[in-house]
Amino acid sequence: MAGGKKNHATADGRDRLSNLPDCLIHAILSRLDYRQAVQTCVLARRWPRLWCGAITCINIDSANFSTHEGGHRVSPGAKEEALARLEDFADNLLLRRGLEPPLDALLLRVHGAGLRGDINVGRWVRRGLKMSPAALDVSGGDGQPINLDFLSSSVSVSGGGAGRLTRLRLDNVLLHYDFEDLLGSGGLPVLQDLQIINAVIVSGIWRIASDTLTSLAVVDASCRRHSRCSVDIVAPHLTSLRLDFPQGRLSSVQFNIIVDGRASLVDASVRLLEDDGDDPDDNISDLCFLLKSLSKADAVAGGAGSRGMLMDLCVIFS
Repeated sequence: MAGGKKNHATADGRDRLSNLPDCLIHAILSRLDYRQAVQTCVLARRWPRLWCGAITCINIDSANFSTHEGGHRVSPGAKEEALARLEDFADNLLLRRGLEPPLDALLLRVHGAGLRGDINVGRWVRRGLKMSPAALDVSGGDGQPINLDFLSSSVSVSGGGAGRLTRLRLDNVLLHYDFEDLLGSGGLPVLQDLQIINAVIVSGIWRIASDTLTSLAVVDASCRRHSRCSVDIVAPHLTSLRLDFPQGRLSSVQFNIIVDGRASLVDASVRLLEDDGDDPDDNISDLCFLLKSLSKADAVAGGAGSRGMLMDLCVIFS
């Protein structure tokens, strides 16, 4: 009898899921990852509009659409199919989600980007910034670096969407002058945490300037065509600084911490990774230059009326 009732309930076409209150559906969807949440569109008529408000973290990773299996070579046709599925999914997700509520985080990882990947990531960043994310993470994965020459223009057309961005992580990317301008012009007015990892600095002279930045990590940065870069760090509210790179890069990327009476640096870490054939003595003058600029920050931070003092400086050779 119970089975008969169940069959009758299914056969009569009633949508019992749609009778659930919005708050309960949101609670269910919020416990799913973004791909699962989107797939619930087929469950009930009301759910397509409800998943939009439940997703506050979007993670688009090309690895989830890869056809690579068991170490076998993937055919060009299979790669094209995987890329097309990634593009269709990401475009539809970012177009249909809407602008509210604001995102907690937007994460984009596109492995082996190339020109097509650069265009895709640029489009997704522009759309994602309009959702006012608090965190943005862009990574080229283990493939070609993503060319971020679009970043400044993406922020300018986002209609103030970068106004909530407090954390920015850039991994395996190409950075241009427009990124320097973006920081210096106040385009990221509440940015606090900046991580630049495995990045190639395209311009020869570079500057990281922000009145709001409190934490900065630069890991394995290099300059295009092995030119020498001078990177000035101007961040009066910076409390934490991490610099990690191979010893051979120390002579090509020179960091200079510029301080003023508002300096508040408390924790600094410099880690030099040994390269094959590198002699630490070859880079001693560049290391001394870096430590000298850090000592200036310490002297200013310890002055009268300051809010902080460099309490922990760690230099590691590994």
